[in-house]
Amino acid sequence: MHSTIPEKVGLPYWMDRVLQEHAKVGADLAADAVHDLRISLRRCILIADVMRDLDPGADWKGMRKAAKHIFNRLGSLRDSQVLAEWIEKLRAPGDASSDPLVQSLKDRSERERSAARDAIREFDRKQWRAWTAKLASHYRHVASDRPACESIVYETWDAVRDLHRCAQKSGSRVAYHRLRVGLKKFRYAVENFLPPLYVEWAPDLKFLQDVLGQAHDLNVLGQAIAQQKGLMDETARGEWIKKLREEGSARIEQYRRKMAGKSSPLWTWREGLPGERKLRAAGLARLGQWSYFLTPDASRTRRVARLSLQLHDGLANCGLAGRGSDFDERTILQAAALLQEVGHSHEGKPHHKEAYRMIRRISPPAGWTRKDLELVALIARFHRRALPRPDHKVLRAYDFPKRHSLILLASILRFANAFRAKPYRNVRRLEVEDVSGVIVVRAEGFSDQDPLESKLSEARRLLEFACQRSVHILAPGSRMMSPRIVRPATRIDAA
Repeated sequence: MHSTIPEKVGLPYWMDRVLQEHAKVGADLAADAVHDLRISLRRCILIADVMRDLDPGADWKGMRKAAKHIFNRLGSLRDSQVLAEWIEKLRAPGDASSDPLVQSLKDRSERERSAARDAIREFDRKQWRAWTAKLASHYRHVASDRPACESIVYETWDAVRDLHRCAQKSGSRVAYHRLRVGLKKFRYAVENFLPPLYVEWAPDLKFLQDVLGQAHDLNVLGQAIAQQKGLMDETARGEWIKKLREEGSARIEQYRRKMAGKSSPLWTWREGLPGERKLRAAGLARLGQWSYFLTPDASRTRRVARLSLQLHDGLANCGLAGRGSDFDERTILQAAALLQEVGHSHEGKPHHKEAYRMIRRISPPAGWTRKDLELVALIARFHRRALPRPDHKVLRAYDFPKRHSLILLASILRFANAFRAKPYRNVRRLEVEDVSGVIVVRAEGFSDQDPLESKLSEARRLLEFACQRSVHILAPGSRMMSPRIVRPATRIDAA
């Protein structure tokens, strides 16, 4: 059975929805209208939080700041409205003990309406439309990459799992409040980055978010009653606090029952996300998205990555790569090829060195470690300029076998990069074979008649040093010319 993907998801939809709900709010600031506007703003804020890490060049920070400003200014008003609704819902018919508290909340609500009206009036709809036009295409590019979205959603699930364990262990209201916030972020991440899964998970996500939200509201109301000692007598206040605690505990118990056992939605969600083996590929896709927004020519880096992998696979078949290495050479090489140009985003600095620094500073995606990124950064560092000599200061920290593997990967990346020069732009495929101890690289689109360009010649020498073999570059179908050996005569004929 195939689920229908909801149409009302994604950044363009929610940003347009903000404008629609903003127009509906009006001067009366009705509770439902304020709630609907905050819902739309909250989605935009979550998407901006995700995207600004992947796309630091776009104005996600500005959009988020504008959304957060109006969201917070409406928040206090919304809290007062919700607390008043809870009192009306829970108090017994004819009970006048809570009337002073209700009146206090109404007075507070009126004071907050002024600030909320200012926020509504100050909201720049023209700027919001400009952000929508510019940022929507960036969001769509990420949302169309399923593995990258799986990495994004997995990280929010991982945070929910940790918050769930913490809340179950401590049982504190603060822990459950943090869990509620984390669960909300997970729900919105699934909704906007993996909508096919959201169709199946939405009922459980909404139920859990609602019960934790109700528990939080009841806790806040209990604190408000405890602080307002002059608004009701001691007996009435004690009864209200007891009732609110019972209602809040009932909601927490509902959450615990729903999340208990092997059928817990927490593990159902995990089964829908990549397994441990696929997490690494998903993390690589996320790194690729980060590179896409920072690299001047992303199509060229993808071409270089493809040539690098072809060369690595050919050398591996010849027994010259991946021998006894304690790390995943192929994936590390692919990541380095994709990220090597991110330093271009910082103008005026050597981009290979800046890429080295930037890669080392980012947080590892799902399935990756800090050590993995250190290796990626190091290989990207040597894609140009200084050669990766064994005595280089950044290589001396590694033992000799790993140092040799890193030099080999750097030489492969530099060799693949050399084919971006104008004479070799038609090269689309590299094949490697071992011919009597000589490495032959057959380059589809390469002409044997043209002299080697200086960068390709230098890259070939580095690859020869790393492989300890001679390297010949030939066109497909060409034969390697061996030197002719002249054997000496076995006898000398007499004159």
